[in-house]
Amino acid sequence: MTSWTESDAGFASQRLTAGCGTMEMRLNGLLDSKGRVAEEVHAIRKLGKSLRGGFALFRLEDSAAREIQVIGRLLSSPRDAVSRLSTWNKLAWKADETTSAAIVGLLEQQTHTAARRPPAATISWCVERVRTASDELSQLPPADLTERMAKGVDKLRKRVIRRCRHLDHRAEEDFHDARKALKAYLGAVGFLPENSVPAEPVMADLAELLGDENDLATLATWLERHGFTPSFAPDLWKLILKTRKAIRKQAMADAAILVSAQSA
Repeated sequence: MTSWTESDAGFASQRLTAGCGTMEMRLNGLLDSKGRVAEEVHAIRKLGKSLRGGFALFRLEDSAAREIQVIGRLLSSPRDAVSRLSTWNKLAWKADETTSAAIVGLLEQQTHTAARRPPAATISWCVERVRTASDELSQLPPADLTERMAKGVDKLRKRVIRRCRHLDHRAEEDFHDARKALKAYLGAVGFLPENSVPAEPVMADLAELLGDENDLATLATWLERHGFTPSFAPDLWKLILKTRKAIRKQAMADAAILVSAQSA
């Protein structure tokens, strides 16, 4: 087990504060994004996931981290449209050109909203959320940071292992929970001093697999809501199920490696 120092905690705290500054800058940049709104929103949401892990590192999961979470949710609709189109393109399904054209047409139409800037008042509200989160971190007693961080790292890692053990249940929520746990832990580790925790490539691989699985689940929900059900597009659904099964199989194998390494 790593023995954390005040210097380590101070380093992580400073990096997290700097990350909040970057988040604020990116949010304000949406006011003058010069047609790159979708890309900027993607960068903001990606940074937000990392910041949430950072706040969880200091045991601020139920307060500061939620201030950041709400920003991601507020900006989710435009970005989700882009993600659905990307996931669809990866499937490369062309068995029924008429149905495929109908789906692509709708997906592309919905991505157009991703090119619109959020209202200035909305951006200001998001900036205030970031400042509130950053202020809460700054108000923590410096003497408490090391203990908070040590407990935070341990809690986040244990949650990853616990969630990975549950993947054998193969329930929808188990894959979702494991993905969230991995995102939080990997986000937190990104704020720690370099090489302070052992590198575990399987974690990053597993997080990516679970992200792909979630993207397919989200696309499947969208398809059903828009009438492209298994009854109307059976071949498409066979491909989706086959692809998700393969991803889940690999995810369970990676999770088993991670759990086994923890037990060794």
